[in-house]
Amino acid sequence: MEKSIEVHSLGTQLSEIVESAFFVFPEICLLAFLLLILIFDLIFRQKLLWLFTITALLGLFLTTGLLLQQWSLTAESSEGLSLFSRMIQLDRLAIYFKILICVSAVFTVLISVNYKSRAGSFHLRSVKRIGEYYTVLFGLLLGAMLLSMSTHLLIIYLAIELISISSYILTNFNFDERSTEASIKYILYGGVSSGVMLYGMSLLYGLTGTLDMTHPSFQENIAAAPMILVLFAGLFTLGGFLFKISSAPFHLWAPDVYEGAPTPVVALFSVVPKAAGFVVLMRYTAHFFSQVSFDFPWQTLLAVIAIITLLLGNFAALWQKNVKRMMAYSSIAHSGFILIGVLSTSSFGMLSVLFYVSVYALMNLAAFLIIIMISRETGSEEISQYRGLGEQYPLIGVLMLIAMISLTGLPPTAGFTAKLFIFSSLWEAYQSSDNLMLLLLLVFGLFNTVVSLFYYLKIPYFMFFKKSETTFVADRFSHQRTGRRHDKFYLFDKILAIVLIFPLLILFFKSNWLIDFIHTIPFEF
Repeated sequence: MEKSIEVHSLGTQLSEIVESAFFVFPEICLLAFLLLILIFDLIFRQKLLWLFTITALLGLFLTTGLLLQQWSLTAESSEGLSLFSRMIQLDRLAIYFKILICVSAVFTVLISVNYKSRAGSFHLRSVKRIGEYYTVLFGLLLGAMLLSMSTHLLIIYLAIELISISSYILTNFNFDERSTEASIKYILYGGVSSGVMLYGMSLLYGLTGTLDMTHPSFQENIAAAPMILVLFAGLFTLGGFLFKISSAPFHLWAPDVYEGAPTPVVALFSVVPKAAGFVVLMRYTAHFFSQVSFDFPWQTLLAVIAIITLLLGNFAALWQKNVKRMMAYSSIAHSGFILIGVLSTSSFGMLSVLFYVSVYALMNLAAFLIIIMISRETGSEEISQYRGLGEQYPLIGVLMLIAMISLTGLPPTAGFTAKLFIFSSLWEAYQSSDNLMLLLLLVFGLFNTVVSLFYYLKIPYFMFFKKSETTFVADRFSHQRTGRRHDKFYLFDKILAIVLIFPLLILFFKSNWLIDFIHTIPFEF
């Protein structure tokens, strides 16, 4: 009798796994193309290099198509679909972020096509490790997509580790001393934050008896546990999420990694892990902080973290001379702004987060693409080398100006709309809670927006108001007479930059196009 019950139970579990697998076809597709690229690398190593890029793009397009089909088939239910015995949750929130991740990856692959590292050791047209590059990149994407759906602490940990290990490898793909140093630092910081997070998760499991954040016993047992243990467990777990979004005090890895890693990889780091980190943070705050019965000012805690993140990011960026280090501190500051929407907890706050992250992805990808183009022309990543480039290359100068204005949050760009939504949600949260810390955060947020003007607009200032020490145009013509090409602003990159910049202008005037799409997502966890 017991044996028949066990067989029946096993059969039920296998049936549930098969049914659940139907709803993770996008992840299966991504994994299949990862394996396909790996096989191609074994067969065509150092040959048919174009085949790897085409295969990677085809895999990303098919995955995105499956996600769009999944979006249309997914009912607008606040509960979503619990898959694999409640280990992951498929809802429109997860699908939206997965689409954003795939689209960002497509642009990353396209940005990588003409990228060449400082020493020339990483170039997709000649690199021996092109198959490895795309394999590891797809591994990072797979981890990010799983993290977007995760509601089970074990799956969250495994997904974060998959993202982290892939990131450690990609950081060193310049294959020089600076990349190696950045990768080692990234591993050390990541190991510490991973250990802290795992310890917090183990405490939560000991207190609740479950790793499923959505399980009713999770909140019930937390309410019955000693408050001090619950706080330690919750804060330690929170540390791992803060590391992924490069928020204080787990932000120290970002400047060195951004400077040392290949610039297309940095563009990916600034968007994909951050987006996945924020969606799991939204779920975590909803299930842990918002629903526990003890009186703990968690909004105040997140507000303090956001203030520190804003201050450190913006003021450190003021003194940077390397453009990639400046963008690293900029990324830290933007994490502070997105945290504002997370702590608002309202539907409008969640909508603001999604809009901000979407616009932020466009802004950062565009900025890093233009940085690649300029670095290829000047041979440097120092801001001082941007002198006079706006006059010599007006199109590049105008595109960079729009990107910097949008990152600052000024009209007429979508960056202004994104910050307007974030601050509006914060004001709404303050009015409903009368928490003075939220008002203080609003003041600091506005102040830091003004501070960001001084380092974002420094780049257009050098491009348009400083005279160039080297006349690249004259050099280019002299090289044309000798039959050699010097102008390295490829037409493909220019078109790609315009494609990324154009929505930043359109979404300022027609923000309802994206807002209406986001409105179809039920923000109830």
